[in-house]
Amino acid sequence: MAIKKSAKKGIFCMETDRWYRQKDSHTVEPVLQLIEKISGARYEHHDVATCAEFEYCLNRYLKPGYKNYPILYLGFHGWSADEMVEDAHVSLNDGTSVTLNKMEEWIDGRCKDRLIYIGSCGVLQSHGNRLRKFVKNTGAVAIAGYKEEVDWLESATFDMLALGQLQDAAFRKDSIRKFDKELKTGARTLYHRLGFRVVLRD
Repeated sequence: MAIKKSAKKGIFCMETDRWYRQKDSHTVEPVLQLIEKISGARYEHHDVATCAEFEYCLNRYLKPGYKNYPILYLGFHGWSADEMVEDAHVSLNDGTSVTLNKMEEWIDGRCKDRLIYIGSCGVLQSHGNRLRKFVKNTGAVAIAGYKEEVDWLESATFDMLALGQLQDAAFRKDSIRKFDKELKTGARTLYHRLGFRVVLRD
């Protein structure tokens, strides 16, 4: 069943524990705090440094108790697939990474009525067929994120706008398409510079 348009859509955020050199030098949590203050949408924020922590937090999020948090927001350094790496992935501070394939395996269809927002460089540069497979295998309504290497401040600003506007979208194909179109029109420069992209389930 789709989330009603009037419902506040909680945000479950998993974020790298160290974006650059200093722990906590950057964090997207102020973005979440502002969205909560303006819209009333609750959030949970979790620092994630290892694969084990990533899998643990993800499994926690996928429990039925988090059905009112339909937005999974991942804030990590990201990499697109290339000649050396066959699948896009996010990197962790223990030197490991989590690929789209690994996320699919861990989620295993449990993201019904939820949207996965990957605020990372390049992950959404993957081929459309690859991303549609990801959406199908996770059960998510859609995946959203960036095709380009992004500036941290610009992407955080865009994330705030996008996550805020998702509060007014029903999680159905027509409504998510409208959300994407409105972002493309209202924040055209950042939308194109960051290579924002939304891929819906077939």
